[in-house]
Amino acid sequence: MEYPELESYFQKLTDITDRIAMMNNHFDATPEIDIPQLADFFEDIQSKDWENTDREYYELFTSYFTFHVKTVEETIQEAREILNPENREHVKKLVSHVRKADDWFLSLKKKRKLARTQVA
Repeated sequence: MEYPELESYFQKLTDITDRIAMMNNHFDATPEIDIPQLADFFEDIQSKDWENTDREYYELFTSYFTFHVKTVEETIQEAREILNPENREHVKKLVSHVRKADDWFLSLKKKRKLARTQVA
C-alpha cells in the first residue's frame, strides 16, 4: 500500500478544519459543504493501513491526527459558547465526527499493538 506524504496530506485536512471553524465567526462560512468534505477525508484516512507502517511514520501520523481531533473539539466548544441556533445541526455532526474519530483511533492503536506483538 502506498502511504501519503503526511505534511501535505494533513494540510488538506487542516484547510477543511479551518473552514469549518469559520462557522463560529463568519457569516460566509459553508459548513454544509465543509463538513461533508471532512467526512470524505476521514473515510480516506480510514482506508489506509496505518497499523502496518513503520514506527516513525505512525508516530507522525498520530501527532497530526490527534491535533486534528483536538482542533475540531475546540471548534465545537467555541460553537457551544456562541450558541448560534443556525449551527446546531453542524455542531451535532462535528460531535459525531469526533466520536467516530476517537473510536476509530482507539481501534487502530489496538490493531497496531496486536500486529506488533505478533511480529515480535
